[in-house]
Amino acid sequence: MTPWTGKIVYVNLDTESVNIVETDEKLILKYLGGRGLGVKLLSELTDPSIDPFSPINPLIFTSGPLSGIAPMASGAVLTSKSPLTGTIFSWNMTGDFGRELKKAEIDALVVTGKANRPSYVEIKDGNVEVVPAKQLWEKNVKACTEALENKGSVACIGRAGEKQVLISSFVIDSIHIGRGGLGAIAGSKMLKAVVVKGEKELLPSDPEEFRKLETRVLKLFDASPMLSKGLANYGTSALVKLLDYMNLIPSRNFTGKKVPFADALSGESIKSTFELENKSCSGCPLGCKKRIKGAGQMFKEIGQFFPEGQFLSEGQFSLEGQILPDYDSLWAFGFNLENPDLNSVLMADRICKDYGLDPISAGSALGACAEFKEEIIEANEMKSMLFKIGEGSKLGNGTRRYLSGLGREDLSMDVKGLELGGFDPRGIKGQALAYATSSHGGDYLTAFMVGPEVLGKPVSLNRLSLKGKAGILQVFENLTAVLDSFVFCPYSGFALGEELGSALLLSGAGMEISPAELLRIGERIYNLERMYNFKAGFTRKDDTLPERLFENNGENEGYGIPRQEFEAALREYYHYRGWNEEGVPRPEKLKELGINF
Repeated sequence: MTPWTGKIVYVNLDTESVNIVETDEKLILKYLGGRGLGVKLLSELTDPSIDPFSPINPLIFTSGPLSGIAPMASGAVLTSKSPLTGTIFSWNMTGDFGRELKKAEIDALVVTGKANRPSYVEIKDGNVEVVPAKQLWEKNVKACTEALENKGSVACIGRAGEKQVLISSFVIDSIHIGRGGLGAIAGSKMLKAVVVKGEKELLPSDPEEFRKLETRVLKLFDASPMLSKGLANYGTSALVKLLDYMNLIPSRNFTGKKVPFADALSGESIKSTFELENKSCSGCPLGCKKRIKGAGQMFKEIGQFFPEGQFLSEGQFSLEGQILPDYDSLWAFGFNLENPDLNSVLMADRICKDYGLDPISAGSALGACAEFKEEIIEANEMKSMLFKIGEGSKLGNGTRRYLSGLGREDLSMDVKGLELGGFDPRGIKGQALAYATSSHGGDYLTAFMVGPEVLGKPVSLNRLSLKGKAGILQVFENLTAVLDSFVFCPYSGFALGEELGSALLLSGAGMEISPAELLRIGERIYNLERMYNFKAGFTRKDDTLPERLFENNGENEGYGIPRQEFEAALREYYHYRGWNEEGVPRPEKLKELGINF
């Protein structure tokens, strides 16, 4: 092994066998780790046409070269073929799971097969074992995590994953929840959880130089208003007031442009309501997850939403200790549903975290259902519908599938089957193009264009124009792929770039990769993802947006996205990417990047 490589662990749940191989140094130099390594392994292990619920479709957990060493780099990435979208899908899992993988000297954990009984994978003291989990099956996330947390960092599914609900996810340590339906894959494998506790002390290869760079990184974090003033004080709810001021919070399933109650769900209002404490991932100076210290009157008001007998974790449902919702949940169950009641948003977020439901997809499904039925969803109905989704109702199959069955697919606000987040692309034109070209579908984190277009970071761009965005977007996508492969927090991009990433690699892991080559690695990852999706059946026609977002027959005039301008930007984007007019990477581009797929 080199100083920067460890092991790839293959677990077959059918036979409960474990095969451990040393990671090929060339693999890390070409793909780094995290998202890049996961995508590369998936492309080698399966044909893109595979059924996501096939036992041989792997769940791949990957750490990064600086996991557990650098600030904001303690997470891992989970990669598989999504049963919700049919695309390749990587989720950058924040939390401490990646640090523990790295301490166990594991670059990738690849889980295949289907267990004969409910099981979980335990990694401890250098040993990897498939353990019976009958006592954990049918439990939700909180109860499962509490049963396993003394063994290490816990990635587990709730009842929604067990029932193969297509919008279900793993939840990390009861806090961090993902997208893409990868929890349903675990349920199909009878895999309840993965728990990991590493033993190795993680040290940089050049401690003195690394500490200097770490000081520089922390200064950059402090100099970023979004990080040090926004996320550090309010979490992602810091975005609410600014987005509302700029009319960028969509409501009523993207039919409305503004709500009158934004302040009630803002970070400032929430902070004035509760006594809060930070919940930080290891090595993170921000603590963007906010935990409630005192429940007060809110406990009495919200207690009615958690009757005994529902499948939330057992015990008293005091708000004390609850992690506050991120912006995603505030939008999905608040603004999207025109619901100003913070109590019910807290309730909805808690149900999602316990069942393991993606809040964006769940809230989008509710919003589309409300529009279809032409009615408002009240708090108690929202609670009931979320419980039903968690227990396997048709809404849990994703908005597109649900509405297709009703003949109203036009009401689904998704790209490639993944529901859009709470950032209105009609007013953030670069984000519109990013949604359309994302490898995952409607995932704003594959290129968070809200940064430059709304916040002006790292550069300021005109949010109301698509002109010039194609070339800039592909750079942002490449850089995001690199940060995901380091497994830096998605929001580290407000301060970090390829220059500092290259320096951190050298002093932290002893890897000499230039800034330009880092961006080339990001380009390699994005092109490999594109080829995977192409071979899975996706074509140029899938690089689009819901019809509602375009200017059509006078509708959305002056606010919607002009279709001709969008199509021109898409063609320009393909040109910058080195793809043909159908959006397929040209053979010479693949050869240039060393992709043989």
